[in-house]
Amino acid sequence: MLKRIFALAVIVAAAASLAVFAPNLDLPIAKLAADEDLQVKAKNLSLVCPGAIYQNDANNIGEFLQTGKANIVRDFAGPTGTELVSENSVFTVLDPQGVADQGSALLTANQTQLVSSAAANGLAGAACQNPSSDIWLVGGSTATGREALLILRNPSPVDATVDLEIFGEEGLLQLPGLTDISVTAGKTVVLPMAGLAPKAKTFVTHATSKGGAIAAWLQVKSVRGLSASGLDYVSPAMSASISQVIPGIFIRGAADAAALASANADYADLAQIIRVFVPGEAEANIKVQILGANAKTFGTVILQTLKAGAVTDVSISGLTDGDYVAVLESDVPVQAAARLSRTNKTKVPATDFTWLQAAQAIDGVRVISVPAAGISKLSVVNPASAEVQTIVVAPGSTYRFEKPAAALYANLILDVDGMVTNIPVIDYKNAGGAVKVSVR
Repeated sequence: MLKRIFALAVIVAAAASLAVFAPNLDLPIAKLAADEDLQVKAKNLSLVCPGAIYQNDANNIGEFLQTGKANIVRDFAGPTGTELVSENSVFTVLDPQGVADQGSALLTANQTQLVSSAAANGLAGAACQNPSSDIWLVGGSTATGREALLILRNPSPVDATVDLEIFGEEGLLQLPGLTDISVTAGKTVVLPMAGLAPKAKTFVTHATSKGGAIAAWLQVKSVRGLSASGLDYVSPAMSASISQVIPGIFIRGAADAAALASANADYADLAQIIRVFVPGEAEANIKVQILGANAKTFGTVILQTLKAGAVTDVSISGLTDGDYVAVLESDVPVQAAARLSRTNKTKVPATDFTWLQAAQAIDGVRVISVPAAGISKLSVVNPASAEVQTIVVAPGSTYRFEKPAAALYANLILDVDGMVTNIPVIDYKNAGGAVKVSVR
């Protein structure tokens, strides 16, 4: 015991001696570098179009071929030092010095295709889109007589691997074959949604990619009996938000649609609907205001509670022919789109439809190219004042919105020979600009 106490005393004394007699060491520390502002050039702006519609290859089951020709219109207004190049329905602004402000004022493009055949009948339209690694598609059906083809285009020089999530009326669908879908660089993959989500009347599709960024659409059509009667694209949806605005609900042939639906259940989906997806874990309490464009079009208000994590089709009933917009408010973020049907019993086929996505806010200059054929009208709404406008625009023209005092929302509605489609008024740009770099 005494030996242990003595050893401990020696150790304590040695430590005290080091503390008293240890040399004073001054270690030099490098001066911290000052923060530096760097200008990062945005990636060149590219807009990718889906190209001609896809139909089944009669000689190869499960394969699809593009048929006919899509009519593409675009507007490019690049400054000196920029150049527009195009290949296979992909438009790219070459801007080596980064002198251009990106957006629709620099480049806008869209496509339309009128199809009349035994396999497909209708007017399909879409805005050409900037590739992304995260895309939501709100719309479509794989019920009997309804087709939805998922189009995945990879315009980049890098292969992409795509994963899908499909949400239905009861939530996330547990389905095989939704992961590790390969989309080779420069190629397009077409997937029939009936093979992924069979007999699904209501769904939302989420596509994420690794490697190359992709462009994606749903090509959707209706067949009633033996007659093809409706064709369109479902374009990417806006991000989930507590407020969604859907302009362009131009109802025509409401009485004809009601008569067809009462005589044949296969026409029940001529009723106008708003599809709403609640991506979170809390249910959504929504209010949908349907606003008319003039005193002759009386709207309505819909109040509904929607299931969390699920997709619901909210019926819009009782509206007569006229021009309307939908303004949706929710206590939790949601995504929304409207299915607009067009009916004319004097036409063969008598019906067509289009999927209207919730619009992007116009809070600056916005430009849209107008298709060369048919009758084009812009549906414009200021939700703050509830003012709704319908503006007829000349075929083949370019329409420019100047920066408004309050945010506006707009969709372009196109009628060709009684068929209907829509073009989103949208602004695409890649991130760039000043970045502060700190070295520590």
